[in-house]
Amino acid sequence: MALSIKSVVELNNGLNMPLLGLGVFRSQAGEETRSAVRTALEYGYRMIDTARIYCNEKSVGRGIKDSLVPREDIFITTKLWKDDFENPRRGLEQSLERLGVDYVDLYLLHWPFKGYCQAYLELEQLQREGLCKAIGVSNFKIHHLEDLKAHGASTIPQVNQVECHPLNAENELLNYCRKQNIILEAYSPLGGEGNTLLSDPRIASLSDYYKVSPAQLILRWNIQRGVVVIPKSIRPQRILENSQLYSFELTMDDMDVISDINANLRRAYDSDKIDQRPASTFPKIIEEE
Repeated sequence: MALSIKSVVELNNGLNMPLLGLGVFRSQAGEETRSAVRTALEYGYRMIDTARIYCNEKSVGRGIKDSLVPREDIFITTKLWKDDFENPRRGLEQSLERLGVDYVDLYLLHWPFKGYCQAYLELEQLQREGLCKAIGVSNFKIHHLEDLKAHGASTIPQVNQVECHPLNAENELLNYCRKQNIILEAYSPLGGEGNTLLSDPRIASLSDYYKVSPAQLILRWNIQRGVVVIPKSIRPQRILENSQLYSFELTMDDMDVISDINANLRRAYDSDKIDQRPASTFPKIIEEE
């Protein structure tokens, strides 16, 4: 499988999406995010993933502008937060203003909050108008995706972004999405902060064998499965390292070794219970300067 930093997957509407991007979840607004985005684009990344609730869309836009990379060469994703589920148009237009762009390449429903079916139908209209080139969902299980069809969605989501790494391989969901021609995209592809995945002895042994870092090994495993990855980092050396995935290829046997780590262990909130999550535990929206 000849992959490079320029490798893309084709979405079900014909749009090309990079296999690798930079995530900015929990990147502080201001210079931290601005610098990370600029650095990633300088290193050859061509996809940036943000969200309204990350409160750093302005900083992402500034980093993109600083990079001098043409807008049409960058795949920008942002997400609709629950506060705007009743008015997705307003949510997207305000995100576009913060990002400083006329459209986003991918617009996602961030979680299956109450009203997600109606909100998705409105995303279809925003896509038809060209305000977003592709639409999709995040943190959706199979039954959520089926629910969209049952409520009259005419557009199959182009992308479903979920927590996905060797400890939470999401095999059933991945197989379902493949059959439905939905691209699975992995957030927290390295297991999230404070996890033990990077020190797992099976990962350590294979990374020694391939002479790559544990992070590179894990990211390569997912992209060889056809899963898009958006590792988050604010450190230039780590941003560079996370992009250097193309000098080696995992054998099928070694792919299986990594896959055997799966324990269906998610760190994110259960999307079936997201509407019961206490409001006080959600991030607070803080406006950027």
